[in-house]
Amino acid sequence: MSDTEQDELTAMTPAQRKLFDIRMKMNAGRKANKKEVVAEHDRIQNIKKDKKENQYRKREERKMEFASDKAHLNETAEAAAMKTKITSKKEKRKAAFGWDVFNEDSLYKGYKKRLVNLPTAEEHLSATNATAGITLCDEVAYGKDDKVEEANVERMAQELEHRVHARKKFSRRRQHYEGIRQVYGRNSTESRARHRFVVKKSFCLHISIKYCS
Repeated sequence: MSDTEQDELTAMTPAQRKLFDIRMKMNAGRKANKKEVVAEHDRIQNIKKDKKENQYRKREERKMEFASDKAHLNETAEAAAMKTKITSKKEKRKAAFGWDVFNEDSLYKGYKKRLVNLPTAEEHLSATNATAGITLCDEVAYGKDDKVEEANVERMAQELEHRVHARKKFSRRRQHYEGIRQVYGRNSTESRARHRFVVKKSFCLHISIKYCS
């Protein structure tokens, strides 16, 4: 404190001195409050930064676990079973692509679908199981039972007719194009321009023939 300020304090009355002390305390409180606000702001920002860093680190660790061969070790049995069930459903619903329609898996899927509408003959199956001990011992005897009941033949014929009807009914959805004037999509603009030119020339030719004749 300078000499001038000291002289001013000495010249103050007790009331003025008390008011001056109150103002000094208020200023000190404002400074301390501002300092605490800045410190709290920095502390909150650091907490948010640490939280983001922790989240980023956990995400990276999770990615590394999924990329490694040990990702399945962190899965529960219920989660693994549910994932397997979903994958099997997708595989069943997935249609064959391109040349895959002719492979053995596609043919086997089609065969299983046909078995839904073509159940086995329970009576004949039970009779076959009764003689299975003798039949299985003799490999040469396999496929020699040529006695087929008329009901089974009729059931097979109905299934074949159903397949023919299903093939005739099947129609793949195709995109509808209104007013096609192009060979392929890239020359559609050029085709429309040529069409407008031809229509305009035809109209002009029609008018000239009409009025000149």
